[in-house]
Amino acid sequence: MNSTISCTYIGHATTLIKWGETKIITDLHLGKRVIISPRRMPLPIEPGSLPELSTILISHTHCDHLNISSYKYISCGVPIIVPEGCERAVGRYLSNPVIELSHFARHELADGTEITAVPVIHSSSHFIPTYRTRSNAYIVKKPGSDGSVYFCGDSGYGSHFAETGNLGRIDLAILPIGSYCPRWYMRRLHMTPAEAVTAFEDLRAAHMIPIHYGTFRLSLENPEAPLRWLGKILEERPDLALKVHPLTPGETRTFDIRPLSSEHREQVA
Repeated sequence: MNSTISCTYIGHATTLIKWGETKIITDLHLGKRVIISPRRMPLPIEPGSLPELSTILISHTHCDHLNISSYKYISCGVPIIVPEGCERAVGRYLSNPVIELSHFARHELADGTEITAVPVIHSSSHFIPTYRTRSNAYIVKKPGSDGSVYFCGDSGYGSHFAETGNLGRIDLAILPIGSYCPRWYMRRLHMTPAEAVTAFEDLRAAHMIPIHYGTFRLSLENPEAPLRWLGKILEERPDLALKVHPLTPGETRTFDIRPLSSEHREQVA
């Protein structure tokens, strides 16, 4: 069984997850802007240097999470996993296999890696909020492993994190911390850094990588504010210092996977 997971932060909600031979990109966006908001820092990778991918996870189809022009760097054979109802938005532009997953539905990749869609609180429209439609988080689990990786592209805070934490052990949670102002509106769409830390604890994950900050300015807070807020939390909570890992674009963090618990070994036996 592979004993490490690595995650490279590319920017916004785009990460590259490597777990053994399995390579997954999340919410691929390599573009220079989102509408009128330019990328605030250089793209940290050469798009043509991306490895051969096992799949791409799309959490939802907002334009900061789905950038069709970025897929010119991706083989048309790479399957793309999307929320229920989103195949039309992706399939009309791309010839890749597109797999829709409703909440708690699963898809098995060619190498046996299992992708499970789980709920979030995020609107499919920025103008008419409707919950639990066309947005997913995902749990990635390798065969023979007791742990998993959790990816959340966008979500407001809610009880779904604790419910997801009950589904099994999470070694790494990738959670958004930005685009939270004005609070009266964004609370239905995005978490503050404090809420993201609470979500991490609700998930009972071993490690957290924060995303969705600093790359594009899409809300009213200062682009540096989410990371400063998170940093203050980590100063006040030294118990989190070895668990929460802010990365600069292009930086990679590797995590050891905890061995199977004795309880789980007994259950398997």
